[in-house]
Amino acid sequence: MNRHRFTAGILSAFGLLACATAAMAEEPKPAKPAGVRVGHMLMLFGGEKPVAEAMDIEGLQMKSGPYIGTWHDIKGIDKIQPGRLDPLERGEFDMLLLASPHCYPNKDSWGDGQGLDSTAAILCATGLKNNPNFRLVWQTWPWPRGDIAEKKLSLPPASAESPPDLRGLEKVADEINAHHGRQVMVISPAAELCWDLARMVADGKFPGITDPFELWVNANMWEPGSHVSTLIHYCNLATMYGVSPIGLKPDFSGIKRGGGKGRAYTFDDLAPITDEQREILQRLAWEKVTSYPYSGVKKP
Repeated sequence: MNRHRFTAGILSAFGLLACATAAMAEEPKPAKPAGVRVGHMLMLFGGEKPVAEAMDIEGLQMKSGPYIGTWHDIKGIDKIQPGRLDPLERGEFDMLLLASPHCYPNKDSWGDGQGLDSTAAILCATGLKNNPNFRLVWQTWPWPRGDIAEKKLSLPPASAESPPDLRGLEKVADEINAHHGRQVMVISPAAELCWDLARMVADGKFPGITDPFELWVNANMWEPGSHVSTLIHYCNLATMYGVSPIGLKPDFSGIKRGGGKGRAYTFDDLAPITDEQREILQRLAWEKVTSYPYSGVKKP
């Protein structure tokens, strides 16, 4: 009798183990990040879509956002022509990704369009009219300063606190988000991230590059090198979707830049990125985004 009970117990245990194993095998994978209708505005370098594809984001639609003028026209409603924001007001965009050298608020860059009268506030209010899930991702812009003749780059000092220009932008985000009762405007800290990389290079802590001047072509803000460009793309997508770029291998080979009065070149014309460098850039981006409250992305 005891032998039969023992045998039955063993078989029962094996049955439970088999069921548990089957359940684990059938456990659904985490859902892929859902794509949204993203409008890209002003000055972007075209690498966001390859990163999104590497993240396996489904249903992503990237197209030009509403035309609000050139990168130095971020001066409120007076600079926005009638009808330009109609697609945004109709709810045709779930997100806008905007980048401009005039990313920080001051009298010279934003004119009288400050606070809730700013271009950022206008975009948020308009986007929310017929799309309650609308978000504005405002990328900060790394504007290198230096002596081209001496090939020296001037770097802002490292600080645990946000620098004054960024604090001004954060204040605008606070006003907008408080007005709407949620975090509608988020900040992609791309500029601050690029300065982190530049200081890392200057300190001899980044493999393969010894001089921060090499990160841009002749300190030209319109021609970031491959490492800075890639870092910006990782930063933007991590902010947009809250997905880590670590381990990704996006294909930037098809990206073309310049033309017109400037030189035309492709991403492949820039310095190659080693696997070691790629991993460092990805970790820098993810750490920056998840440690910056205004990105809206929390540490996992």
